[in-house]
Amino acid sequence: MTTKTTDLQWEIQAYGMTKAELNRMVKTQAFPGQELMFAAGMLSDAQQVLDPEFNSDGWVSPDVANQARQYINCAKAIMFDVMDPSRRGAMKETV
Repeated sequence: MTTKTTDLQWEIQAYGMTKAELNRMVKTQAFPGQELMFAAGMLSDAQQVLDPEFNSDGWVSPDVANQARQYINCAKAIMFDVMDPSRRGAMKETV
């Protein structure tokens, strides 16, 4: 059984803020109907943090940073396919 304090602690370690604060940020900063684009922007910010220019002290190994960058690109590609009707067919493609 979790407590509200435990849930809030988890949210803060997971998001850097509470879920309520995250929801408030999206509501106040994202254009209505553009929440997925706002999330894609956050993923781009994460990629920038992993960039060698910002990771010069090597706190993340180049291989791990590249793997994280690829995961982020995959998440963004899925989001863009869902957001853009002309790209939705890509989700149905198989090789």
